[in-house]
Amino acid sequence: MGVVDAIGWIAALSSASLAVPQGVRIAVTRSVAGVSTVTWQTMLVAGVAWTCHGLLTGIAQILWPNLLLAITSGWVLGQLCRARHLPPLQTWAVPAVVVALASGADLAWGPVAFAAVVFVPGAIGQLTQLLQIRRAIDPAGVSMVGLVMNLTNQLLWFCYALPAREIAVLCVCIPMGVLVAASVVALQYRRSRPLPRPAVAPAAR
Repeated sequence: MGVVDAIGWIAALSSASLAVPQGVRIAVTRSVAGVSTVTWQTMLVAGVAWTCHGLLTGIAQILWPNLLLAITSGWVLGQLCRARHLPPLQTWAVPAVVVALASGADLAWGPVAFAAVVFVPGAIGQLTQLLQIRRAIDPAGVSMVGLVMNLTNQLLWFCYALPAREIAVLCVCIPMGVLVAASVVALQYRRSRPLPRPAVAPAAR
């Protein structure tokens, strides 16, 4: 196994575990405060769509870890769905439609078209998470470990994709890395400077 392949497997294993810290945090704290539902819908899209891309290209580093990411992202989304009483059909149908579009683009026009379709919902998801962190009174439900792991994962995929000339991965990991880094900075800032809680009106006598 060459160095590039080894980096690819490290990035792949990192991808497979991305959803675990957030899923564990919700399960332990029972808090979904500051956690964006849209972000986890797009994480599920990423897991399933990249699994399909791995099947089409025959690249094991993309296929198997993203299958695990799809499963664990579905676990997180399921917890959010129960905690927030979200409508199941709408919650799960949106990722299914986007995956179908991305896979169709991959088959019809190749990896660059696939990357473009996958990147748009992923970018929306990360921007939504960034806004949630900035606006939430207490972003206690957001896992810093998960965000840092995601940032590291984007860097690892870049180190793999550049020498391997995996265009689809390069088109996604660079801008996604910037967006995840912004969320890391925002969460650290919010933890050091929390928003004031709204005053509670005195009870009527």
